[in-house]
Amino acid sequence: MLAATTGARAVLGEESEAISYRQPEVFEPANLKLPDGKRLPFGWKAFAVPAPGADKTPVLRWEGLPSGKETRFRLTIAIDIREENEIEIRLADSGEKLGVFDIRFAPVLEPFELLLDREQTGKLASEGITLVMTKGKLPVWFFAVEKDRPNSATLQPHLLFAKAPDPLAEFHDRVASPVCLQPWGWMNGCVLDGLHDLGKATGEARYESALQEHLGYFFDENQQLIYENPKSVPHDGIVSDIESTLPQAVIARQDPEHPVLEKAVKFWMSRRDEAGCVKDGSTTSAEGSYTIGYPMMVIGNQWQDEALIDLALTQIRRRRERLILDGDCWLRHHGGDRHSFRNWARGVAWYSLGLVRTLVECQAGPNVSDLHAEVERWADWVGGYQQESGLWNCFLHEDVPPDTSGSAGIAAALAMAVNHGLLPGEYRKTAQKTFVGLQDHLTPDGLLTGVAQSNRGGQALQESDYRVISQMGMGLMAQLSAALS
Repeated sequence: MLAATTGARAVLGEESEAISYRQPEVFEPANLKLPDGKRLPFGWKAFAVPAPGADKTPVLRWEGLPSGKETRFRLTIAIDIREENEIEIRLADSGEKLGVFDIRFAPVLEPFELLLDREQTGKLASEGITLVMTKGKLPVWFFAVEKDRPNSATLQPHLLFAKAPDPLAEFHDRVASPVCLQPWGWMNGCVLDGLHDLGKATGEARYESALQEHLGYFFDENQQLIYENPKSVPHDGIVSDIESTLPQAVIARQDPEHPVLEKAVKFWMSRRDEAGCVKDGSTTSAEGSYTIGYPMMVIGNQWQDEALIDLALTQIRRRRERLILDGDCWLRHHGGDRHSFRNWARGVAWYSLGLVRTLVECQAGPNVSDLHAEVERWADWVGGYQQESGLWNCFLHEDVPPDTSGSAGIAAALAMAVNHGLLPGEYRKTAQKTFVGLQDHLTPDGLLTGVAQSNRGGQALQESDYRVISQMGMGLMAQLSAALS
């Protein structure tokens, strides 16, 4: 049975000798209340930056900061955002503008940062800062300082000071900590798979400890699922959509009798079309390859349920039939000849991770030669779009900036396929090239930048150069790291 660790969590080291997080005192004169129907995750505390025109704005002050240092100022989103916001960071006394947080359609637990030079850091040390919203209609909520939670200081207001860091080592430290917590569903499922894979590949106990700790944030002592849906609305005990069932793969390995698995299977059965494809409404999505087919196969193996195993393979085959057209991979099929998001990197990652992971989990019995052939076709196709940087553009066939998360997922699938004999060894070099390229996008303390924002702002936002920090992307990079270990 999974351990419920909420309220009694092991402290996993947050700082190393190379990094230091300096937290402020936060003064919130507006003292706003949470929106009706919304809930903060994990019982954590938060403060709000009011909408434009407010008389009172939050003030943050530090004591005893190092002098003559460059730093990064960070805040982390606490309540889901469905609009575009700009928040100016100004010196509290003089009002001088230091920079802006450009926040667009941000999910919970997404960090934002502002790089400050030595002069700016010196002024901040003496004056403190205030946060003023200049664009947006609703208050923006950030996690507050809670000194009794030192193992998640990275997700609280802080200045980061770094000296001679090793970003890749810091990356693995952050992955093996609550810093990589994500909202329940596909986002934290990416992290859970990364933790599971790293633990298995390296034998290091810290990854299994972090995995258990992560799960403990979402279950009470009765194994009841406690979480908020993507709009920060409590959805305790409910399977909200097809993207929310990815974590069941890890849970099935940990505890095959966990009650959340039965709920997921019942949900899937209620969402099948006449061809056996589990989908949301009339839409068949690439996400379902990874968030349905793969966990369904894991559960089917654990339960020794041949019908469920066959249905898992059906999820992959139906998506191959509906989403692969003339070699291209579409994120969604809306029925008929209507498709959207052609060759979107993260959609390609969902399709390929589901395809490869489901085949890896598929034990002797079913004839899957057609899917083996699909892995070979997909690998040859996707390899042709890899950029010199090792990454893939956010839309593979377009001249747009790359997406580190989609790139990590695609490369992880390639490396896994090599490891399990589904592809020849030459593709390992393709995956290694990606892993090297991703390291150029790590912050000094190992957070992954260059991630295309959560897909809420439409195709135009994905095609733009707007990129964010994302622990979901770190989970995909952790899967790649494990597959290359």
